[in-house]
Amino acid sequence: MKTNTQSVCQTLKQILKTSLCLTALGLATPTLASTHSLLIAVDGLRGDGIENAHTPNLDKVINGTWANGYKTAFAHYAQTMTDAAPNSGPNHVGIMTGVTATKSGVTNNSNVGGGNYATYPHYLTLLEQSNPSLNTAYLVTWGTDMQITNSADIKIDADDATNTQNAVDIISGTFSASNWPQGSDVDALFLFLDDVDGAGHACCFTASDDGYVNEIKDVDSQIGRVLTAIKNRPNFANEDWQIVLTSDHGGRGSSHGIHAADNYTIPFLVSSKTVQQGYLAGIPHNYDAAPTTLAHHGLAVPANMDGIVQGQNIRPANDKGIQQDLTTYLPFDGNYQDVSGNQLHAQVAGGTPSLKAGGKFGQYMKLNDDQEYLTLGKPSELDFGKDTNFTLMTWFRVSGDQSGDPVIVGNKNWASGANRGTLLLANEGNGDDFGINIASSSADRQDIDPIDYTFNGWWLLVATFDRKGVATMYAGSPTGELNIIAGDISNVGDINSELNWNIGQDGTGSYTYNLKADLDDFAVWRRALTLDEVRTIYNKGQGAELNSLLNNVQNRYLTKHSHLDIGQSYPVVITTTVNGETCGLEWDNNRFFNERNAKWDCSGNADPMALTVTDVTHDESKLIVSGYLVAQGGKGALEWDSSKSSNERNAKFDENSSGDLITLWLVEDSNQTKIVTQASGQTCGLEWDARKLSNERNAKWDCTPNMDTFRIERL
Repeated sequence: MKTNTQSVCQTLKQILKTSLCLTALGLATPTLASTHSLLIAVDGLRGDGIENAHTPNLDKVINGTWANGYKTAFAHYAQTMTDAAPNSGPNHVGIMTGVTATKSGVTNNSNVGGGNYATYPHYLTLLEQSNPSLNTAYLVTWGTDMQITNSADIKIDADDATNTQNAVDIISGTFSASNWPQGSDVDALFLFLDDVDGAGHACCFTASDDGYVNEIKDVDSQIGRVLTAIKNRPNFANEDWQIVLTSDHGGRGSSHGIHAADNYTIPFLVSSKTVQQGYLAGIPHNYDAAPTTLAHHGLAVPANMDGIVQGQNIRPANDKGIQQDLTTYLPFDGNYQDVSGNQLHAQVAGGTPSLKAGGKFGQYMKLNDDQEYLTLGKPSELDFGKDTNFTLMTWFRVSGDQSGDPVIVGNKNWASGANRGTLLLANEGNGDDFGINIASSSADRQDIDPIDYTFNGWWLLVATFDRKGVATMYAGSPTGELNIIAGDISNVGDINSELNWNIGQDGTGSYTYNLKADLDDFAVWRRALTLDEVRTIYNKGQGAELNSLLNNVQNRYLTKHSHLDIGQSYPVVITTTVNGETCGLEWDNNRFFNERNAKWDCSGNADPMALTVTDVTHDESKLIVSGYLVAQGGKGALEWDSSKSSNERNAKFDENSSGDLITLWLVEDSNQTKIVTQASGQTCGLEWDARKLSNERNAKWDCTPNMDTFRIERL
């Protein structure tokens, strides 16, 4: 119940609005009538949820373009509290009170009502205590939140759709209730949305689940309606709004509550006219929401709050390009040389790793489990001490589960994760999970994991280390989802070890489990790459070779801009992407009457071919190249089979002919090449068969004509 003074204020503000109440009572008014805030909590929204869903409204907020004069400080690597399991109850209380479970006393969903709200009040309560004339609204869609004590003028428990409409009506001045007369302005609005969590529990808290991602899209639409209502306010141009958005937890599989990075990692954003545009520095937490909102309203943040005010401290921007602080770069094209200019070359340290054609870009390195690995040694450039930011990057592909927990790259003795050093790992769970381990001793060991991966496609792995903040693991799938998890490493000390940096092994070179994988485009930076840079390299799964970004490679892939001479032969490999798997054109080992079937090997292997050019012409959209394709090593020339079934002909390699004439349709995008031929007067397009057997698909000519798209790489 409100005090007598507050009751008088409530009556007066229904008549005179907002700040006139305290003036009538002769009291100070610490907030301006034009100051407004919207705090949105989206239940179950992982830190990579916005990245992988269609979220045009939140994208505009994050980019600082949702309204004139507004900027946004954002973190996709923010963290939940860690002194309680990452569940709704303690984190909802933290978002609203600015303290963690140790202070609030709320450690799970069952004791929310017993929180210490007298000592650590709800932020809306603090606003009302500071200025009872403020109009405050509390809209939740999880009944347990109604147990959180607060002094909001109106409290509503409804579903997401209803409360979205309530928020729009409140902001627009069309909402009415017994204690909220129609036309009442709103100063501070709390909106909780629950359906994303429901979608995660229905299947999976993951970017690869359509239900989860589509629900994030729906929430974005709901938030868009609320933002539109704000911008449509008659006096919006003269108002000072703040938008804060965060979440209570991430998830793994269909649940959460696990003390691990995929459960801890959430988004946090604050948008206003006074914040800085960029990525938040340090370690933002969801319990920063309350102090950030209070500060916007001009209130001093209580000293007993755990959260801090966010929006002014952002990470320095890099405006010098991807080459800034690039320390070593191994493209694996014919050798293990560093092409960054720093001469930090790798050397074979064990077994006989091989370089093969048909990598993500150019050639790639193949390691098996027979103690094959490379070493970079122990150069000072790879000493990162206790305060140097750094990044590890590579493209990664496997055809099955790893044995044990092998190392992709690292410099520590993996006999114990508490040993000094850093590791990027290929199995932190079930044989197919990525992870990071970093420590200076057992006291500060941190493990950031897991991210599940699939087989036979190229994954981008980027591990960034902000030594005053978080280590962030980016894992870009072959099908376009960029998975992101993060963990606090601010207390990790000196990580320089006395061991080598090895690729495919731990720092000792003798760890029991050796990496069995394909690697391409390996690089290290002495800084933490930004999300924008990771996006550029990932390119939604198609990838951008560092050599290309550094302008070191010209015309590697055939496009409409390629220069090809008539009469010349060019060594090439041909690959395509099928359901996220890289499949390479090969000839079959089996031979029948001097012929071999053509096939697509979806383990990623590709046989080298020779393309002999007989004609080159241009039209408005493409370069048309005619010629013959011959498998190297005398394995035959590409032909179409004389037999036709359902408008399809087998593709084959004939050792006794020069092959059938083929035509390449080369366009701007090197991944969109089409290969056609004329078979008995019909145009037929090269395709892969929908059926896969033992990682192989038949190659065929479809004379409907249909055709798949390919990438042709010059060797």
